[in-house]
Amino acid sequence: MQIIVSKHIGFCSGVKRCIKLAEEYINKGYKVFAYGELLHNEKEIERLKKLGLEVIEDIEELKKINENIVLVIRTHGIEKNIYEEICKLENITIIDGTCPIVKKNQNIINEWTNKGYDAIIYGDIQHPEIKALVSYIAPNTRYYIINSSNEIENINLSDKMILIAQTTKETQEYDKIIEKLKKFSNIKIFYSICKETISREKETEELSKQVDCVVVVGGKNSANTKKLVTIAKKYNKNVIVLNSENFKENINNYKKIGVVSGASTPKWLVEKIVGKIKNSF
Repeated sequence: MQIIVSKHIGFCSGVKRCIKLAEEYINKGYKVFAYGELLHNEKEIERLKKLGLEVIEDIEELKKINENIVLVIRTHGIEKNIYEEICKLENITIIDGTCPIVKKNQNIINEWTNKGYDAIIYGDIQHPEIKALVSYIAPNTRYYIINSSNEIENINLSDKMILIAQTTKETQEYDKIIEKLKKFSNIKIFYSICKETISREKETEELSKQVDCVVVVGGKNSANTKKLVTIAKKYNKNVIVLNSENFKENINNYKKIGVVSGASTPKWLVEKIVGKIKNSF
């Protein structure tokens, strides 16, 4: 049996930064809250809660807290109006853990829609990153959220438009969208998918072609993990998704196993799962 672990495992730089900020203030003795889950991995959230992190999902709950607290903004960012409302609360110190690439995209869409451009967004409408991104669009701006190149036909193209993508979306589909739109000189295109997630996509594709089985380690709500699963299934019929070392799946029949992980998956979890796989033989 051979196990090949992908080069890019564990957190991406944006998630690392956010976790480091939360741990830093917890270690200093502050009461630390997160507005929404800092990242999409249940096991890492459990670990942070054991350290003292509290997760809050609603601003009304936040308003009820009378003591001084530190509030860490999640990697995906939060809606502009919510952020501005939190800033008005005197007992809260805000630590912005928004991924710098996500923040950059928020600034781009805010700048260009304020210049009169409409927006096309490649992303998942229910994903927190997209909910936050949309909130930075200038008032009275037309915008479209699409999930595939086929949906371009439903867009009423205007004189001035920008195209931007959720940082964790699949690059192959975004390339198709760009190909369809680049012939229009009035559309300004931003290649906004994170380079770290692109590297993981490529590694997943290459590894899936070489092994008997692909193990994808990541949380059930992680968009980038789901993307890696989709890619792996294109090239390998045996794909297993794990987010705990206490798995029941039988992988003893495979001689060559590839392991990849989503950008919100902690390295320690990957190592535990790889250890369990080795011990099962």
